[in-house]
Amino acid sequence: LGRYHIDHHFPATLADRSLDMDGQKLTRLTLAFLAGAVIGILVSFTVNCTLVEISINAFFAIYFGILFLLIASLILWRVRNGDHPRPCLLMSFSSLVLISGLLCFILEKNWFINMSPGFKVPLYSILGVAVCFALLFSIIDLINYCCGMCQSHEAKPLVETETQVYLVVTTAVIMGFIFGLVFGLLDVEDADMGHLKVALLRDESICYPIGGVLGGIASAINQWLREESDDYKFNSLETNELDDEDDDDY
Repeated sequence: LGRYHIDHHFPATLADRSLDMDGQKLTRLTLAFLAGAVIGILVSFTVNCTLVEISINAFFAIYFGILFLLIASLILWRVRNGDHPRPCLLMSFSSLVLISGLLCFILEKNWFINMSPGFKVPLYSILGVAVCFALLFSIIDLINYCCGMCQSHEAKPLVETETQVYLVVTTAVIMGFIFGLVFGLLDVEDADMGHLKVALLRDESICYPIGGVLGGIASAINQWLREESDDYKFNSLETNELDDEDDDDY
């Protein structure tokens, strides 16, 4: 009879373990949201400053043009030689970054001033998408590299599945489009040097909250996708172990 002793505390132990796991999962999701919000604000700041410099400074326009060409070439090389889900999608956006880099070499402030808002705003939106995509790709690639150096080889990368790639691409498109749209509608590039800082601060006051919220939501969803994958593997393993124990009892 001692062999078949029933532990009445076993269900409570499972419930406590489940609550602990849910609490830890909520903590990781919260930390992911906060980290994503910080990254979203930094991306918003970088995108707006990049659009300003491309519009008013010929040296920085050439600098960012070369930088975009290098980033686009790196993305194309990584996609071509790596195993990425939806490589055509990534190659399409890397081509957009490449085209934006070429545009930086021909953009001048006088040309922007003479442009109509109906053409200027969409152009800034396209540039915003390209800059945002290049930044997010570089940040995620850097984080994956650092995590791979600091953790074991079995550690999961930050973005791995096809759904996560769609999430990053969608976030880059939405954030970049909104940042470029707000920048073009506020005519930040048309402000003179005395009022440029004020115009940029007004633009950033609108884009910072948007970048923080979108970045936080995307980061939390990405972490949730990773957690769901881990939970599925854990539950499957736990079920198999319980089945094995039942077979041993018989």
